[in-house]
Amino acid sequence: MNQQWLTILMSKGIELEQNLHQQLQHAKDGLKTQLEDRGIRLSAADLAALLEEVSPKASHAALSYALDIVRPFSAGMGLRISRLSDTQVEMVVPARTRNLNDANTMHEGAITTAAIEAAKLLWMRHAPLGNFEITVTRIEADFFKVQNTECRLRMELPETTREVVLAELRDQRETSAEAEVKVFDEHDQAVGGIIFQLKFKHTPALT
Repeated sequence: MNQQWLTILMSKGIELEQNLHQQLQHAKDGLKTQLEDRGIRLSAADLAALLEEVSPKASHAALSYALDIVRPFSAGMGLRISRLSDTQVEMVVPARTRNLNDANTMHEGAITTAAIEAAKLLWMRHAPLGNFEITVTRIEADFFKVQNTECRLRMELPETTREVVLAELRDQRETSAEAEVKVFDEHDQAVGGIIFQLKFKHTPALT
């Protein structure tokens, strides 16, 4: 009898979760349609920012979904956003088949791709109005431990760095900055680090 009740409770819990996911999807689709009808097209990051005020978890889920569908080069990697604020981002890279090499350990290319996504995602939260482009001009990686389980990538963006970059963009339209993404294993032990040189270009919106 206890087993029966447990099974019923679990099935009800799954059903409730599915209903919540459906309601969230309907809300996202409805919001996107209404905005597009008014000539407003939002990026995945913008949509997540809107949802974040209502539900941070929903925002992260929406953004993770977009990363897995919208980006051709990272589609299917299963990247997940577990933390996102104005100064920090944490992205999870699951140990799924397409992220592993022939030795069944995490592929360095998969980690690097995810690190680029994380860095751009954090910077895009501070994008000035207009066309804002971020390109990677140099990569320096250091992997000091082989990893065969999921990885967590973390980056912090100091306010001073952010303000300097935005000020230079206002004055010169182009600038560059360094970004460091640290790699951790499932036990929160450091297993590597990646340093990028990022180039920023801004074309102001027409007034």
